[in-house]
Amino acid sequence: MQQRCQRSVFCIKYSLSFIFLLLITSLPSAQAGMITQLTPTLTITEEYSDNFLKTETDTQEEWITSYELGFSMGFIEKRSQVYLAYNPEYIDYKNFDDRDSLDHNVTLSGSFQPSKRTTFDMDLGYDGHQGNNQGESWEHTASALLNHQITKHLNFSVNQDYSKTFDQQERTGVFKEHEVNSTTVSVVNESGEKDQIGVDFSYEFDDYKQADQDEYKEFNTSGFITYWMNPLNGIDSNISYKNRKLQNFNDDLEEYEGYFRYLRKFSKHLDGYVKYRHYLSQKDSGDHTIYHPSVGFDWDVTRDSGISMGTGVLFHDWEDGSTSTEPFFDVDVYKIYDFSRRGILTLRGASGYEDSTGEDIDKGFSTYYQTSFDLDYQLLKHLSSNINGSVRLDDFHGPSSQREDETITYETGIQLNYQLRERMFTNVFGTYTQNEYHETDQNRQDKTIELGGGVSWSPLKWIRFNLSYQYTEFVSDSSERGDSTENEVTFSVSFIPKRPITIDRIKIKRIGESGPTEEK
Repeated sequence: MQQRCQRSVFCIKYSLSFIFLLLITSLPSAQAGMITQLTPTLTITEEYSDNFLKTETDTQEEWITSYELGFSMGFIEKRSQVYLAYNPEYIDYKNFDDRDSLDHNVTLSGSFQPSKRTTFDMDLGYDGHQGNNQGESWEHTASALLNHQITKHLNFSVNQDYSKTFDQQERTGVFKEHEVNSTTVSVVNESGEKDQIGVDFSYEFDDYKQADQDEYKEFNTSGFITYWMNPLNGIDSNISYKNRKLQNFNDDLEEYEGYFRYLRKFSKHLDGYVKYRHYLSQKDSGDHTIYHPSVGFDWDVTRDSGISMGTGVLFHDWEDGSTSTEPFFDVDVYKIYDFSRRGILTLRGASGYEDSTGEDIDKGFSTYYQTSFDLDYQLLKHLSSNINGSVRLDDFHGPSSQREDETITYETGIQLNYQLRERMFTNVFGTYTQNEYHETDQNRQDKTIELGGGVSWSPLKWIRFNLSYQYTEFVSDSSERGDSTENEVTFSVSFIPKRPITIDRIKIKRIGESGPTEEK
Protein backbone atom coordinates (compact mmCIF):
# COMPACT_ATOMS: atom_id res chain seq x y z
CA MET A 1 0.00 0.00 0.00
CA GLN A 2 2.81 2.37 0.88
CA GLN A 3 4.39 1.94 -2.55
CA ARG A 4 1.05 2.54 -4.21
CA CYS A 5 0.59 5.77 -2.20
CA GLN A 6 4.09 6.91 -3.13
CA ARG A 7 3.43 6.27 -6.82
CA SER A 8 0.17 8.21 -6.57
CA VAL A 9 1.92 11.14 -4.93
CA PHE A 10 4.66 11.02 -7.56
CA CYS A 11 2.10 11.12 -10.36
CA ILE A 12 0.14 13.94 -8.73
CA LYS A 13 3.19 16.11 -8.10
CA TYR A 14 4.60 15.79 -11.58
CA SER A 15 1.22 15.96 -13.27
CA LEU A 16 0.61 19.30 -11.59
CA SER A 17 4.09 20.46 -12.65
CA PHE A 18 3.42 19.40 -16.22
CA ILE A 19 0.07 21.21 -16.29
CA PHE A 20 1.71 24.36 -15.00
CA LEU A 21 4.45 24.25 -17.62
CA LEU A 22 1.85 23.61 -20.30
CA LEU A 23 -0.18 26.61 -19.18
CA ILE A 24 2.87 28.87 -19.08
CA THR A 25 4.15 27.85 -22.49
CA SER A 26 0.68 28.37 -23.94
CA LEU A 27 0.46 31.94 -22.69
CA PRO A 28 0.15 34.33 -25.63
CA SER A 29 3.33 36.20 -24.76
CA ALA A 30 3.18 38.32 -27.87
CA GLN A 31 -0.46 39.26 -27.44
CA ALA A 32 -1.28 42.89 -26.81
CA GLY A 33 -2.08 43.79 -23.23
CA MET A 34 0.27 41.34 -21.51
CA ILE A 35 2.58 42.76 -18.85
CA THR A 36 5.78 41.07 -17.67
CA GLN A 37 7.17 42.19 -14.31
CA LEU A 38 10.40 41.31 -12.52
CA THR A 39 11.01 41.98 -8.82
CA PRO A 40 14.39 41.18 -7.21
CA THR A 41 14.61 41.16 -3.39
CA LEU A 42 17.29 40.67 -0.75
CA THR A 43 16.50 39.78 2.88
CA ILE A 44 18.91 39.27 5.79
CA THR A 45 17.41 37.78 8.95
CA GLU A 46 18.74 37.15 12.45
CA GLU A 47 16.74 34.85 14.76
CA TYR A 48 17.27 34.04 18.42
CA SER A 49 15.61 31.34 20.53
CA ASP A 50 16.33 30.51 24.16
CA ASN A 51 14.79 27.03 23.78
CA PHE A 52 15.35 26.03 20.19
CA LEU A 53 14.50 22.35 20.68
CA LYS A 54 11.42 23.17 22.81
CA THR A 55 12.40 20.86 25.65
CA GLU A 56 11.52 20.99 29.35
CA THR A 57 15.09 20.63 30.61
CA ASP A 58 18.56 21.28 29.15
CA THR A 59 17.27 24.13 27.02
CA GLN A 60 19.45 25.07 24.08
CA GLU A 61 20.00 28.64 22.89
CA GLU A 62 20.44 29.20 19.17
CA TRP A 63 21.25 32.06 16.82
CA ILE A 64 20.29 31.62 13.18
CA THR A 65 21.43 33.95 10.41
CA SER A 66 19.91 33.65 6.95
CA TYR A 67 20.58 35.39 3.65
CA GLU A 68 17.85 35.21 1.04
CA LEU A 69 18.16 36.51 -2.52
CA GLY A 70 14.83 36.40 -4.31
CA PHE A 71 13.51 36.86 -7.81
CA SER A 72 9.84 37.07 -8.71
CA MET A 73 8.51 37.26 -12.25
CA GLY A 74 4.89 37.90 -13.14
CA PHE A 75 3.06 37.44 -16.44
CA ILE A 76 -0.15 39.44 -16.23
CA GLU A 77 -2.94 39.41 -18.76
CA LYS A 78 -6.65 40.20 -18.71
CA ARG A 79 -7.74 36.61 -18.05
CA SER A 80 -4.58 35.04 -16.68
CA GLN A 81 -1.83 35.74 -14.17
CA VAL A 82 1.26 33.62 -13.58
CA TYR A 83 3.92 34.30 -10.96
CA LEU A 84 7.23 32.45 -10.63
CA ALA A 85 9.44 33.09 -7.60
CA TYR A 86 12.85 31.67 -6.80
CA ASN A 87 14.37 32.42 -3.40
CA PRO A 88 17.66 30.65 -2.62
CA GLU A 89 18.55 31.05 1.05
CA TYR A 90 21.71 30.29 2.98
CA ILE A 91 21.10 29.44 6.65
CA ASP A 92 23.90 29.58 9.21
CA TYR A 93 23.45 28.08 12.71
CA LYS A 94 25.69 29.15 15.57
CA ASN A 95 25.59 25.89 17.57
CA PHE A 96 24.23 23.34 15.08
CA ASP A 97 26.81 23.57 12.33
CA ASP A 98 25.62 20.32 10.77
CA ARG A 99 22.39 22.12 9.82
CA ASP A 100 24.03 24.89 7.81
CA SER A 101 22.61 24.68 4.33
CA LEU A 102 21.81 26.41 1.08
CA ASP A 103 18.09 25.97 0.52
CA HIS A 104 16.30 26.42 -2.79
CA ASN A 105 12.74 27.70 -2.42
CA VAL A 106 10.54 27.90 -5.52
CA THR A 107 6.88 28.89 -5.85
CA LEU A 108 4.75 28.90 -8.96
CA SER A 109 1.18 30.16 -8.97
CA GLY A 110 -1.36 30.85 -11.67
CA SER A 111 -4.90 32.13 -11.99
CA PHE A 112 -6.80 31.57 -15.23
CA GLN A 113 -10.28 32.32 -16.51
CA PRO A 114 -10.71 30.29 -19.71
CA SER A 115 -14.39 31.27 -19.90
CA LYS A 116 -16.86 33.57 -18.22
CA ARG A 117 -18.11 30.78 -15.93
CA THR A 118 -14.86 28.90 -15.33
CA THR A 119 -11.86 29.76 -13.17
CA PHE A 120 -8.74 27.72 -12.53
CA ASP A 121 -6.13 28.37 -9.83
CA MET A 122 -2.95 26.45 -9.11
CA ASP A 123 -0.06 26.77 -6.67
CA LEU A 124 3.19 24.86 -6.36
CA GLY A 125 5.65 25.35 -3.53
CA TYR A 126 9.03 23.68 -3.04
CA ASP A 127 11.17 24.14 0.05
CA GLY A 128 14.52 22.48 -0.48
CA HIS A 129 15.47 22.38 3.18
CA GLN A 130 17.36 19.21 4.07
CA GLY A 131 19.65 17.99 6.85
CA ASN A 132 19.04 17.13 10.48
CA ASN A 133 15.54 18.48 11.00
CA GLN A 134 15.17 17.82 14.71
CA GLY A 135 13.50 20.91 16.11
CA GLU A 136 12.58 22.47 12.77
CA SER A 137 9.72 22.26 10.28
CA TRP A 138 9.46 22.46 6.51
CA GLU A 139 6.76 21.91 3.91
CA HIS A 140 6.37 21.28 0.19
CA THR A 141 2.92 22.01 -1.22
CA ALA A 142 0.84 21.82 -4.38
CA SER A 143 -2.80 22.70 -4.94
CA ALA A 144 -5.29 23.12 -7.77
CA LEU A 145 -8.83 24.48 -7.73
CA LEU A 146 -11.32 24.38 -10.59
CA ASN A 147 -14.63 26.23 -10.30
CA HIS A 148 -17.34 26.06 -12.93
CA GLN A 149 -20.76 27.70 -12.82
CA ILE A 150 -23.00 25.17 -14.56
CA THR A 151 -26.11 27.33 -14.33
CA LYS A 152 -26.99 30.60 -12.65
CA HIS A 153 -27.42 28.87 -9.29
CA LEU A 154 -25.51 25.59 -9.68
CA ASN A 155 -21.74 25.50 -9.04
CA PHE A 156 -19.25 22.67 -9.48
CA SER A 157 -15.72 22.58 -8.04
CA VAL A 158 -12.76 20.22 -7.83
CA ASN A 159 -9.99 20.82 -5.31
CA GLN A 160 -6.66 18.97 -5.15
CA ASP A 161 -4.19 19.50 -2.28
CA TYR A 162 -0.83 17.89 -1.67
CA SER A 163 1.73 18.53 1.05
CA LYS A 164 4.96 16.93 2.17
CA THR A 165 5.89 18.16 5.62
CA PHE A 166 8.31 17.62 8.43
CA ASP A 167 6.52 18.88 11.55
CA GLN A 168 5.96 18.23 15.22
CA GLN A 169 3.25 15.74 16.13
CA GLU A 170 0.85 17.24 18.64
CA ARG A 171 0.44 14.04 20.66
CA THR A 172 4.10 13.07 21.18
CA GLY A 173 6.08 16.18 20.28
CA VAL A 174 8.22 14.08 17.90
CA PHE A 175 9.12 15.51 14.49
CA LYS A 176 8.09 13.28 11.58
CA GLU A 177 8.06 13.47 7.80
CA HIS A 178 4.84 12.59 6.01
CA GLU A 179 2.81 13.29 2.86
CA VAL A 180 -0.88 14.16 2.72
CA ASN A 181 -2.93 14.10 -0.47
CA SER A 182 -6.58 15.18 -0.67
CA THR A 183 -9.09 15.40 -3.51
CA THR A 184 -12.54 16.98 -3.04
CA VAL A 185 -15.45 17.33 -5.48
CA SER A 186 -18.36 19.63 -4.56
CA VAL A 187 -21.70 20.50 -6.13
CA VAL A 188 -23.69 23.36 -4.57
CA ASN A 189 -27.01 24.85 -5.60
CA GLU A 190 -27.89 28.30 -4.23
CA SER A 191 -31.52 29.10 -4.94
CA GLY A 192 -31.92 32.15 -2.74
CA GLU A 193 -30.09 34.63 -0.57
CA LYS A 194 -29.65 32.03 2.21
CA ASP A 195 -31.07 28.80 0.74
CA GLN A 196 -28.58 26.22 -0.49
CA ILE A 197 -28.16 22.49 -0.94
CA GLY A 198 -25.03 20.57 -1.82
CA VAL A 199 -22.93 17.41 -1.69
CA ASP A 200 -19.20 16.79 -1.19
CA PHE A 201 -17.03 13.79 -2.01
CA SER A 202 -13.41 13.50 -0.89
CA TYR A 203 -10.55 11.02 -0.79
CA GLU A 204 -7.43 11.52 1.30
CA PHE A 205 -4.39 9.58 2.46
CA ASP A 206 -1.50 10.30 4.82
CA ASP A 207 1.77 8.45 4.16
CA TYR A 208 4.71 8.59 6.60
CA LYS A 209 8.35 8.20 5.62
CA GLN A 210 8.71 5.61 8.39
CA ALA A 211 5.82 3.33 9.36
CA ASP A 212 3.55 5.16 11.79
CA GLN A 213 0.23 4.40 13.48
CA ASP A 214 -1.24 7.67 12.14
CA GLU A 215 -1.04 6.59 8.48
CA TYR A 216 -4.45 6.29 6.87
CA LYS A 217 -6.54 6.41 3.73
CA GLU A 218 -10.00 7.91 3.93
CA PHE A 219 -13.18 8.33 1.91
CA ASN A 220 -15.74 10.92 2.97
CA THR A 221 -19.10 11.98 1.57
CA SER A 222 -21.55 14.52 2.96
CA GLY A 223 -24.69 16.43 2.09
CA PHE A 224 -26.16 19.61 3.51
CA ILE A 225 -29.20 21.86 3.17
CA THR A 226 -30.22 25.27 4.47
CA TYR A 227 -33.78 26.30 3.72
CA TRP A 228 -35.99 29.13 4.98
CA MET A 229 -39.63 28.11 4.77
CA ASN A 230 -40.71 31.70 5.35
CA PRO A 231 -38.93 34.90 6.49
CA LEU A 232 -39.08 33.79 10.15
CA ASN A 233 -38.58 29.99 10.14
CA GLY A 234 -35.85 27.88 8.62
CA ILE A 235 -33.94 24.61 8.89
CA ASP A 236 -30.28 23.68 8.62
CA SER A 237 -29.13 20.08 8.29
CA ASN A 238 -26.00 18.08 7.48
CA ILE A 239 -25.30 14.35 7.16
CA SER A 240 -21.97 12.63 6.44
CA TYR A 241 -20.25 9.26 6.21
CA LYS A 242 -16.55 8.59 6.61
CA ASN A 243 -14.50 5.43 6.12
CA ARG A 244 -10.92 5.60 7.37
CA LYS A 245 -8.47 2.70 7.24
CA LEU A 246 -5.29 2.88 9.30
CA GLN A 247 -2.25 1.35 7.61
CA ASN A 248 -0.18 0.31 10.63
CA PHE A 249 -2.69 0.18 13.45
CA ASN A 250 -5.50 -2.34 13.69
CA ASP A 251 -8.35 0.03 14.45
CA ASP A 252 -10.16 1.03 11.24
CA LEU A 253 -12.93 3.57 11.57
CA GLU A 254 -16.38 4.19 10.14
CA GLU A 255 -18.28 7.33 11.11
CA TYR A 256 -21.91 8.35 10.72
CA GLU A 257 -22.70 11.91 11.72
CA GLY A 258 -25.51 14.34 11.24
CA TYR A 259 -27.38 17.21 12.78
CA PHE A 260 -30.68 19.00 12.39
CA ARG A 261 -31.19 22.60 13.44
CA TYR A 262 -34.40 24.60 13.62
CA LEU A 263 -33.83 28.31 13.03
CA ARG A 264 -36.01 31.15 14.23
CA LYS A 265 -35.39 34.73 13.11
CA PHE A 266 -36.08 37.31 15.81
CA SER A 267 -34.69 40.33 13.95
CA LYS A 268 -32.68 41.20 10.86
CA HIS A 269 -29.43 40.19 12.57
CA LEU A 270 -30.53 37.78 15.35
CA ASP A 271 -31.39 34.08 14.86
CA GLY A 272 -32.16 31.56 17.58
CA TYR A 273 -31.78 27.80 17.13
CA VAL A 274 -32.54 24.42 18.65
CA LYS A 275 -30.15 21.71 17.46
CA TYR A 276 -29.62 18.00 17.81
CA ARG A 277 -26.42 16.33 16.63
CA HIS A 278 -25.85 12.58 16.51
CA TYR A 279 -22.47 10.91 16.06
CA LEU A 280 -21.56 7.22 15.77
CA SER A 281 -18.06 5.82 15.28
CA GLN A 282 -17.48 2.11 14.67
CA LYS A 283 -13.96 0.87 15.32
CA ASP A 284 -12.34 -2.49 15.95
CA SER A 285 -11.68 -1.35 19.50
CA GLY A 286 -15.37 -0.56 20.07
CA ASP A 287 -18.22 1.72 19.06
CA HIS A 288 -18.70 5.21 20.43
CA THR A 289 -21.93 7.22 20.27
CA ILE A 290 -22.44 10.90 21.12
CA TYR A 291 -25.88 12.46 21.63
CA HIS A 292 -25.67 16.24 21.60
CA PRO A 293 -28.77 18.41 22.06
CA SER A 294 -28.20 22.19 22.31
CA VAL A 295 -29.82 25.61 22.08
CA GLY A 296 -28.29 28.95 21.18
CA PHE A 297 -28.30 32.02 18.98
CA ASP A 298 -26.43 33.62 16.05
CA TRP A 299 -26.12 37.40 16.16
CA ASP A 300 -24.57 39.12 13.15
CA VAL A 301 -24.01 42.46 14.82
CA THR A 302 -22.25 44.22 11.92
CA ARG A 303 -20.21 43.28 8.89
CA ASP A 304 -17.10 43.04 11.07
CA SER A 305 -18.50 41.51 14.24
CA GLY A 306 -20.66 38.58 15.24
CA ILE A 307 -21.60 36.34 18.14
CA SER A 308 -22.62 32.69 18.06
CA MET A 309 -23.22 31.07 21.43
CA GLY A 310 -24.94 27.92 22.56
CA THR A 311 -25.05 25.47 25.41
CA GLY A 312 -25.74 21.77 25.41
CA VAL A 313 -24.82 18.40 26.84
CA LEU A 314 -22.60 15.64 25.43
CA PHE A 315 -23.95 12.18 26.27
CA HIS A 316 -21.28 9.53 25.58
CA ASP A 317 -22.08 5.85 25.17
CA TRP A 318 -19.35 3.23 24.58
CA GLU A 319 -19.78 -0.36 23.43
CA ASP A 320 -18.36 -1.75 26.67
CA GLY A 321 -21.34 -0.25 28.52
CA SER A 322 -19.59 2.78 30.01
CA THR A 323 -21.27 6.17 29.72
CA SER A 324 -20.47 9.77 30.61
CA THR A 325 -22.17 13.14 30.54
CA GLU A 326 -20.55 16.55 30.29
CA PRO A 327 -21.69 20.08 29.50
CA PHE A 328 -20.38 21.80 26.38
CA PHE A 329 -20.44 25.44 25.34
CA ASP A 330 -20.54 26.45 21.68
CA VAL A 331 -18.72 29.77 21.33
CA ASP A 332 -17.69 31.73 18.25
CA VAL A 333 -17.27 35.41 19.02
CA TYR A 334 -15.36 37.96 16.98
CA LYS A 335 -15.20 41.71 16.90
CA ILE A 336 -13.04 44.06 14.86
CA TYR A 337 -12.76 47.60 16.23
CA ASP A 338 -11.71 49.96 13.46
CA PHE A 339 -11.35 52.74 16.03
CA SER A 340 -9.32 55.07 13.82
CA ARG A 341 -7.82 55.33 10.37
CA ARG A 342 -4.57 54.03 11.85
CA GLY A 343 -5.60 51.26 14.20
CA ILE A 344 -7.59 48.02 14.28
CA LEU A 345 -8.27 45.85 17.33
CA THR A 346 -9.43 42.26 16.83
CA LEU A 347 -10.98 40.09 19.56
CA ARG A 348 -11.86 36.43 19.16
CA GLY A 349 -13.10 33.56 21.29
CA ALA A 350 -14.14 30.08 20.21
CA SER A 351 -14.72 26.48 21.14
CA GLY A 352 -15.10 23.20 19.29
CA TYR A 353 -14.78 19.47 19.69
CA GLU A 354 -13.29 16.82 17.45
CA ASP A 355 -13.55 13.13 16.96
CA SER A 356 -10.80 10.54 17.20
CA THR A 357 -9.34 11.44 13.80
CA GLY A 358 -8.88 15.14 14.34
CA GLU A 359 -11.87 16.08 12.17
CA ASP A 360 -14.48 18.48 13.54
CA ILE A 361 -17.65 16.83 14.81
CA ASP A 362 -19.05 20.17 15.79
CA LYS A 363 -18.52 22.69 13.04
CA GLY A 364 -17.66 25.35 15.57
CA PHE A 365 -14.59 27.52 15.37
CA SER A 366 -11.29 25.72 16.03
CA THR A 367 -8.53 27.98 14.78
CA TYR A 368 -5.74 30.10 16.17
CA TYR A 369 -4.14 33.41 15.46
CA GLN A 370 -1.04 33.29 13.32
CA THR A 371 1.36 35.57 15.14
CA SER A 372 4.10 36.10 12.58
CA PHE A 373 4.58 39.78 11.84
CA ASP A 374 5.49 41.02 8.40
CA LEU A 375 3.44 44.10 7.55
CA ASP A 376 4.13 46.44 4.68
CA TYR A 377 2.81 49.95 4.27
CA GLN A 378 -0.08 48.79 2.05
CA LEU A 379 -1.63 46.54 4.70
CA LEU A 380 -4.02 48.88 6.47
CA LYS A 381 -5.57 49.92 3.18
CA HIS A 382 -6.92 46.38 2.81
CA LEU A 383 -7.91 45.60 6.39
CA SER A 384 -11.17 47.50 6.32
CA SER A 385 -12.43 45.44 3.40
CA ASN A 386 -11.39 42.05 4.80
CA ILE A 387 -12.93 40.87 8.03
CA ASN A 388 -9.87 38.80 8.89
CA GLY A 389 -7.37 41.07 7.22
CA SER A 390 -5.39 41.80 10.37
CA VAL A 391 -5.23 38.20 11.55
CA ARG A 392 -4.75 35.16 9.35
CA LEU A 393 -6.58 32.12 10.64
CA ASP A 394 -5.29 28.58 10.19
CA ASP A 395 -6.25 25.17 11.50
CA PHE A 396 -4.97 24.83 15.04
CA HIS A 397 -4.97 21.11 15.46
CA GLY A 398 -1.99 19.34 13.98
CA PRO A 399 -1.69 15.61 13.42
CA SER A 400 -3.30 13.76 16.29
CA SER A 401 -3.35 10.21 17.49
CA GLN A 402 -5.88 7.92 15.90
CA ARG A 403 -6.47 6.48 19.39
CA GLU A 404 -7.90 9.71 20.79
CA ASP A 405 -11.66 9.51 21.24
CA GLU A 406 -12.43 13.20 21.52
CA THR A 407 -10.75 16.60 21.69
CA ILE A 408 -12.41 19.68 23.16
CA THR A 409 -10.84 23.07 22.49
CA TYR A 410 -11.38 26.49 24.07
CA GLU A 411 -9.46 29.43 22.67
CA THR A 412 -9.37 33.20 22.97
CA GLY A 413 -7.15 35.85 21.43
CA ILE A 414 -6.57 39.54 20.91
CA GLN A 415 -4.48 41.46 18.38
CA LEU A 416 -3.89 45.17 17.84
CA ASN A 417 -2.47 46.58 14.60
CA TYR A 418 -1.54 50.24 14.62
CA GLN A 419 0.11 52.61 12.14
CA LEU A 420 2.60 54.75 14.04
CA ARG A 421 3.81 56.80 11.09
CA GLU A 422 3.39 56.83 7.32
CA ARG A 423 5.65 53.80 6.83
CA MET A 424 5.81 52.40 10.37
CA PHE A 425 3.44 49.76 11.74
CA THR A 426 3.25 47.85 14.99
CA ASN A 427 1.22 45.01 16.42
CA VAL A 428 0.75 43.23 19.75
CA PHE A 429 -1.09 39.96 20.32
CA GLY A 430 -1.99 37.37 22.90
CA THR A 431 -3.73 33.97 22.70
CA TYR A 432 -4.72 31.28 25.17
CA THR A 433 -5.67 27.78 24.04
CA GLN A 434 -6.84 24.82 26.10
CA ASN A 435 -7.10 21.37 24.54
CA GLU A 436 -8.82 18.58 26.46
CA TYR A 437 -8.15 15.08 25.08
CA HIS A 438 -10.57 12.36 26.15
CA GLU A 439 -8.73 9.15 25.27
CA THR A 440 -9.52 5.50 25.73
CA ASP A 441 -6.76 4.87 28.25
CA GLN A 442 -6.33 8.31 29.85
CA ASN A 443 -7.46 11.93 29.76
CA ARG A 444 -5.06 14.73 28.98
CA GLN A 445 -5.10 18.52 28.99
CA ASP A 446 -2.74 20.88 27.14
CA LYS A 447 -2.53 24.64 27.63
CA THR A 448 -0.71 27.07 25.35
CA ILE A 449 -0.08 30.78 25.91
CA GLU A 450 1.39 32.99 23.19
CA LEU A 451 2.29 36.65 23.70
CA GLY A 452 4.25 38.98 21.49
CA GLY A 453 4.40 41.84 19.07
CA GLY A 454 6.48 43.54 16.45
CA VAL A 455 7.23 46.63 14.45
CA SER A 456 7.80 47.19 10.73
CA TRP A 457 9.50 50.33 9.40
CA SER A 458 10.26 51.48 5.87
CA PRO A 459 12.49 54.57 6.09
CA LEU A 460 12.64 54.48 2.28
CA LYS A 461 10.20 52.88 -0.14
CA TRP A 462 12.78 50.27 -1.16
CA ILE A 463 13.97 49.14 2.28
CA ARG A 464 12.06 47.60 5.20
CA PHE A 465 13.07 46.63 8.75
CA ASN A 466 11.11 44.07 10.79
CA LEU A 467 11.51 43.31 14.48
CA SER A 468 9.28 40.79 16.30
CA TYR A 469 9.14 39.00 19.64
CA GLN A 470 7.10 35.99 20.77
CA TYR A 471 6.79 34.21 24.10
CA THR A 472 5.31 30.69 24.06
CA GLU A 473 4.43 28.60 27.11
CA PHE A 474 3.23 25.00 26.70
CA VAL A 475 1.93 22.98 29.66
CA SER A 476 0.64 19.40 29.49
CA ASP A 477 -0.40 16.94 32.17
CA SER A 478 0.65 14.02 29.95
CA SER A 479 3.91 12.16 30.47
CA GLU A 480 4.27 11.89 26.68
CA ARG A 481 4.73 15.66 26.31
CA GLY A 482 7.14 17.80 28.30
CA ASP A 483 6.31 21.35 29.36
CA SER A 484 8.31 24.09 27.68
CA THR A 485 8.72 27.85 27.40
CA GLU A 486 10.41 29.74 24.59
CA ASN A 487 11.38 33.32 23.83
CA GLU A 488 11.94 34.13 20.16
CA VAL A 489 13.30 37.36 18.69
CA THR A 490 13.57 37.96 14.96
CA PHE A 491 15.11 40.92 13.13
CA SER A 492 15.25 41.27 9.37
CA VAL A 493 16.07 43.87 6.74
CA SER A 494 14.65 43.60 3.21
CA PHE A 495 15.62 45.44 0.06
CA ILE A 496 12.69 45.64 -2.37
CA PRO A 497 12.41 47.82 -5.48
CA LYS A 498 10.01 50.74 -5.23
CA ARG A 499 8.02 49.19 -8.08
CA PRO A 500 8.45 46.01 -10.18
CA ILE A 501 10.60 46.21 -13.27
CA THR A 502 8.29 46.08 -16.30
CA ILE A 503 9.73 44.28 -19.31
CA ASP A 504 8.25 45.81 -22.47
CA ARG A 505 7.49 43.62 -25.43
CA ILE A 506 10.18 43.64 -28.09
CA LYS A 507 9.41 43.73 -31.77
CA ILE A 508 12.00 41.83 -33.82
CA LYS A 509 12.86 43.62 -37.03
CA ARG A 510 13.11 41.94 -40.37
CA ILE A 511 16.38 40.37 -41.48
CA GLY A 512 18.76 43.03 -42.72
CA GLU A 513 17.55 45.73 -40.33
CA SER A 514 19.71 46.91 -37.46
CA GLY A 515 18.61 44.96 -34.40
CA PRO A 516 15.45 44.98 -32.30
CA THR A 517 13.70 48.10 -31.15
CA GLU A 518 11.10 48.68 -28.45
CA GLU A 519 7.55 48.67 -29.71
CA LYS A 520 5.94 52.07 -29.37
